[in-house]
Amino acid sequence: MSEKKIGGFIFRIYKNDHRPYHVHIIRGNKEIGRFDIENRRSMDERLKITGQLRKALKQAGYLK
Repeated sequence: MSEKKIGGFIFRIYKNDHRPYHVHIIRGNKEIGRFDIENRRSMDERLKITGQLRKALKQAGYLK
C-alpha cells in the first residue's frame, strides 16, 4: 500500500488491486470514492471532483 497526504485528502493505492489503475480517496476518516488514474475520471457516483480535490489530484500527480 502506498499513501500520499495532500490538501486535506489521503490518496491510497493498494498493491494487487483490480484494474483500472486507481486511487482510493479519503477525507477525515471516510473514504469518499475512487479515482481512475488511467482514464482520469471518478469511479463512483458519490465522488464529486471539486476544485480543491482537482488541485490535490494534480499535486499528487494523478491528474494533468
